[in-house]
Amino acid sequence: MAVLAAVLALAQHRARTGGDASLPERVAQRTVWPIQSALVNGGRVVRNVAIAAGRGRRLVQENERLRQQVAELEAERIRLYGYYLENKAIKEQLGWDPKEPPPPVAARVIDWSPGLWRRRVTIEANRELEQGNIVRTGAGLVGRVIEAAGKRGVVVLLLDAEHAVAARVQREDGDHGIIYAAPDVPEGEQLLLLSKLPQGADVRAGDRVISSGLGGVYPADLPIGVVERVERSPVNVASITAYVRPYVDFDHLDFVRVIRRGE
Repeated sequence: MAVLAAVLALAQHRARTGGDASLPERVAQRTVWPIQSALVNGGRVVRNVAIAAGRGRRLVQENERLRQQVAELEAERIRLYGYYLENKAIKEQLGWDPKEPPPPVAARVIDWSPGLWRRRVTIEANRELEQGNIVRTGAGLVGRVIEAAGKRGVVVLLLDAEHAVAARVQREDGDHGIIYAAPDVPEGEQLLLLSKLPQGADVRAGDRVISSGLGGVYPADLPIGVVERVERSPVNVASITAYVRPYVDFDHLDFVRVIRRGE
């Protein structure tokens, strides 16, 4: 061992004197460097895996949060789309032009009277109501407010047996008459009666009927309905009665427009 140590020391001394590494040093370096390189690279791999694992957990958590946000936004989008469709249906029912601001008073039907011939509804508006306010939809005339208490009011419908509207045929020099609820119609049928027409009145199936404005209860030119058929009196053929199909579907009243005085 002493001799080996002396030989190695002599070889190293000569190598250092010549500015080079000794044979044992070269052998040791070539033996250690691959191991050192493997350890360094392995350390880098372990470090990268550890960093990736940490970031991966954060990415998974962030991805889950984003998924929840997307789900919430999608649910909100569906709700907003539902509101849009409902708003569009209301505007169509009330006859609002989407390019123009809505009329000042809109109301929702909140109750129906139970009577068969006494047809009335209760509405709740977005503003104060007054007795005598006219109620309509985009299709035509509904009736008028006969009782008012704040934003709520009772509306007598055209189908009410105790109600009448001064009307006329919508033609040049169209004949005037009175609109009543048609009696003796099958349950669920919606028909109005245009009577009190002058002798020899010219009324035909397909004629449009509007309010005349006479009497001051209703303003003129509100659409009421279309003549479905005309019947002549068996006693006096010059006396006629017209059955009118209303424009408004009274079985599906949801939203209405209220016309207040001065508006």
